[in-house]
Amino acid sequence: MANGMLGIMVTKYENLEHITGVVKAAHAVGHPVVIFLTDEGVRFTRDPKFLELLSIPGVELSCCDHSCERIGIHDKTEGITYGSQYNNAGMLHDSTRVLVF
Repeated sequence: MANGMLGIMVTKYENLEHITGVVKAAHAVGHPVVIFLTDEGVRFTRDPKFLELLSIPGVELSCCDHSCERIGIHDKTEGITYGSQYNNAGMLHDSTRVLVF
C-alpha cells in the first residue's frame, strides 16, 4: 500500500475492536485512514471508545447525515464531518484499499 490511504466503510454497529485495531495498525505504519459511517454504523458517533479514534493523527471521520436522521441521531459530534454518500464516493475514489465492516 506504500503509505496509501486506507478507507473504512462501517455499515453496522459492531466490530468495534476490529475497526479500532485496524485503524491503529494502519496509523502505526504511516497510513492515513478515512472512515465513513452509514446505516447502523452511524451509532458509533455516540460511542466513546470509537470516538477515541478522532485523537489519532491522520484519521478522518465522516458519516451519512441521512442515516443519522433516519435512526434519530440529531446532535452532531465535533470532529466528524456530516455529509452524504458523496463523502463515501470520495473516500472510495481516494483510497488505495477499502475495508467494509
